[in-house]
Amino acid sequence: MASSAALTTTHLPRLRQELEEWRAKQPSSQPFSKPLETIQTRLDEHKYKTERGKDVIVAFRTRPPLEHEAEQKFNISTEGSKNAQGVADLVDDGESKQELEFCSGVSVTSADPGVFVAHVPGMKWSGPTLTHKKFDSDIAFGPNVPNDEVYERTVVASDIIPLALANGTACILAYGQTGTGKTYTMEALEYRIARDLFVAAKKIGDDLLEAERKAAPDVPAGGGDDSDETTIKEGGVFEFSVTFLELLGKRVVDLLEPIEGLPLDEQGNPIRKEVPVSEDKNGDVRPRVNSRTIESAEHLRELVSSALSYRRVEATTRNATSSRSHALLHIRIKNKLLPFAQDGQLILVDLAGSERYEDSKAHDKKRMLESRENNNSLMHLKECVRAKAKMAQEDGFVHIPWRANKLTMLLKPVFDVESRQPSKTLIIAHVSPHIQDSAHSVSTLSYASPFKTSPPKPRGPPPYNAADPRTWDHIRTTEWLTTQFTKAAKARRAHAYKLKAQDAAKKGKKLPSLDDDAPVELAVDVEKLCPPGMTARNFGGMYSIEFVQRCLEAKNPNAGKEVTTSVVKNIGGDVIAELTYAILVAKTKSRREIMKSRKVVNADETYGDSPWNTVPGTDIPKPEVGTPDYELFIRYTPDQYLIAAQRQRALWDDRITQALIKNHGSQAQKDKNTVKFETVMELMDEFYEKVYGPGGANTSEQ
Repeated sequence: MASSAALTTTHLPRLRQELEEWRAKQPSSQPFSKPLETIQTRLDEHKYKTERGKDVIVAFRTRPPLEHEAEQKFNISTEGSKNAQGVADLVDDGESKQELEFCSGVSVTSADPGVFVAHVPGMKWSGPTLTHKKFDSDIAFGPNVPNDEVYERTVVASDIIPLALANGTACILAYGQTGTGKTYTMEALEYRIARDLFVAAKKIGDDLLEAERKAAPDVPAGGGDDSDETTIKEGGVFEFSVTFLELLGKRVVDLLEPIEGLPLDEQGNPIRKEVPVSEDKNGDVRPRVNSRTIESAEHLRELVSSALSYRRVEATTRNATSSRSHALLHIRIKNKLLPFAQDGQLILVDLAGSERYEDSKAHDKKRMLESRENNNSLMHLKECVRAKAKMAQEDGFVHIPWRANKLTMLLKPVFDVESRQPSKTLIIAHVSPHIQDSAHSVSTLSYASPFKTSPPKPRGPPPYNAADPRTWDHIRTTEWLTTQFTKAAKARRAHAYKLKAQDAAKKGKKLPSLDDDAPVELAVDVEKLCPPGMTARNFGGMYSIEFVQRCLEAKNPNAGKEVTTSVVKNIGGDVIAELTYAILVAKTKSRREIMKSRKVVNADETYGDSPWNTVPGTDIPKPEVGTPDYELFIRYTPDQYLIAAQRQRALWDDRITQALIKNHGSQAQKDKNTVKFETVMELMDEFYEKVYGPGGANTSEQ
């Protein structure tokens, strides 16, 4: 069994010796596979990629130990005294001060792919032991890796910023034990993202404007309106808005809400108005909070610094400034050139520190409730992230329970299986460097490691399905694109004819009927848009902004002056939306077919009859089916009987005894089991009326 931090401290000399022996047998650590200079060139390019990579990326990180941290945190003394837990700090009288210093609890055996080994102290009859547990991730950062390199090997290498600028959804989560450096990492990432976001936006925006200019050299970029062109050039192609929420327990507040005039709590913190979190009729979760428009990196950094200064922190046994809440920075990105496209989203979440019993046993009641709610929300988040990672690998239906908690509801854009936006989630799991925290490090790594998934193995080309674009070849893809652009051209021709016919009618004239079968010039050269080798699967993997830019580059010069760049953008947006929807429908149908093909287990055949032969929690025989008593019995579930019986055992025993005595003295005596059953049903109604109000448990189902 794993030993406590106090017990581990008493056996540091022996544990350190075993650790050194283990390290001596290990090969040298595997370094990062890509040079940092290669990744930095991706940052300079600022282009969105058609190769999306994995939907969930897992990174491990541990920080360096602070000076005298082990002495202060684990109450180590060099004089052989007892620590706060009453355990002697020294075992051997001759132990030196050096032996009482920091002892590592984790080792990085491979940086890329990431491998952490947690060294877990234990205790057997023969004395202390050290177990080495291995955990895998996509990338791992040791204590000496600076924030700049962490940012470049995670955010930059995963194209997080280009994804958000290409109307996708990108999310970064920092998870781990309190005091492991989550906030330190997230603040560094937030400031660096603020620095690079506007640089990347300008580069990508300039590329879009250049594509428009080449598509229509005689027409100003932005659609032909000089005022619009000037506005876009001065303000940029992208518009950014920011919200910053704090989730403290079950309470969500807006950290950007002005504090002037707000009341203060006993600690001097402003008491902000609670923000309701719910799903609207369109299925969106957008809390009504202050959304600030930002126009520069400096402005974004100022907002982040201001909001973080109001975040709740408390001193705990593990961290003097422990964050007691989840902080969610949500950046929405709107493309002014593509008004039809969904907003890009960049969500950065600094999660509250997870705590085990040893970390929270000294908390007061308020801190204990906070820890419980934080751990509860982290468990719900784990289920959602694990389901998302599983969904990326499997064709079968995977349910993501994002409605189970407010934290996961706020992250709906990341977990919504019906969303047409491409998404990517980066999880950075932080662990303590101390061997005294190894048990919690194992918990953290066990939480995050299963999120790592391997790319699906190649299965060869799937069988052709006319309704599934993922199975189309180049010829079928070209035919479909030609059909879609032809429909758009004919729709524009019909609309223009209708306007001309109305004008002619006003003048008393009548135009000849429109020939629907007459050939039309397409807005886009389909052969240039879809060169040999490209299929619908390639286009389905593109971001909408990339597809529209390709349409602008493939604009048909014979389409006529009325086919402006704005027309090409709108048609291209409609075509990629149709293709994305067709792929989504095909995925849903295939998942439903897989679910229908699964064998349905007959519970009665597998498990036999119900194990409840008595009223749960009692020795009273269960009423027979079809009797009036049975109709009363099935009003409650077995779990509800058990809960009520466990919580009111003494009351139940007293009331049943009193009912039996009263029945014994009555002239019209009833059967003992009948008396017991009637008494239990009265107790059940009384108990659940207190819980749910009048109507008992039935009101919870209405």
